[in-house]
Amino acid sequence: MKRGRLVLGLTLLLCFRAAPTYADDVAELLQSIVVDNFADPEARTWTQDGVELKDTREWKVVGSKFATDQYPQMAYVDTNPDALLSNYPKAQLANADATAKIPPSKSLGVYAKFDRKGYNYYELYPVKKDDKGNLVDAPYSLPGITKMIDIWVWGSNYKTTLEMHFRDYRGIPWVLDFGSLYFQGWKNIRVNVPAAIPQTKPYIPSYEGLLLTKIVVRTEPTERVDGFFVYFNQLKVLTDMHQNPFDGKSMTNPDFINKYFPTTQKAGK
Repeated sequence: MKRGRLVLGLTLLLCFRAAPTYADDVAELLQSIVVDNFADPEARTWTQDGVELKDTREWKVVGSKFATDQYPQMAYVDTNPDALLSNYPKAQLANADATAKIPPSKSLGVYAKFDRKGYNYYELYPVKKDDKGNLVDAPYSLPGITKMIDIWVWGSNYKTTLEMHFRDYRGIPWVLDFGSLYFQGWKNIRVNVPAAIPQTKPYIPSYEGLLLTKIVVRTEPTERVDGFFVYFNQLKVLTDMHQNPFDGKSMTNPDFINKYFPTTQKAGK
């Protein structure tokens, strides 16, 4: 009996030693990164691997079929949620001269108006200038593997809803519902990104992030639509920036590939 237990114990020990480990596959390095704070309408910056990156983007707004002529209108306004000022010392905020040192903050505002009630909506989507100076669609490439998205929204108590549209590396579109904007003033809205949305693939380079293609505000069919405001501030992601190390990782860099194989792709996204 004792000998049988000893054999069983040794067998289990060998099984545990032979079993592969996937610790690197589940390791995480979570970071909170501001994708767009609307302080500068033409640029966004974030830090990756200690390097500051900059990606030029602008926003454009388009209304649905029954949008009133010359609407919706968009503007960058000098305001932000009071809650965001809590990041600065009270003594600094109390000093009128010191407030000039606070980084400038803007909000993106949209004034929408439609000719009739119904399933109206407007879309905000990112664009940038091409080599000829023309504005072209330029989805935001979200850094890392996005776990959660949050944004500050100012609602004017109209029965409207908010959603964001994404595209994965296979070109498949996804829509995340951010819920109702039926509230007054600023509110921070957060939505988890479902694990079912693929952001990696088994081949090198394995990382494939999400593309933010547009932000959509919809009106409920019974709500009045003769003019309402919505403001946006600090679009942010909670994202996993961990990448498993391996010898030759730098060879997956788009700049490296473009240097030796320029016809395969353009550097960056």
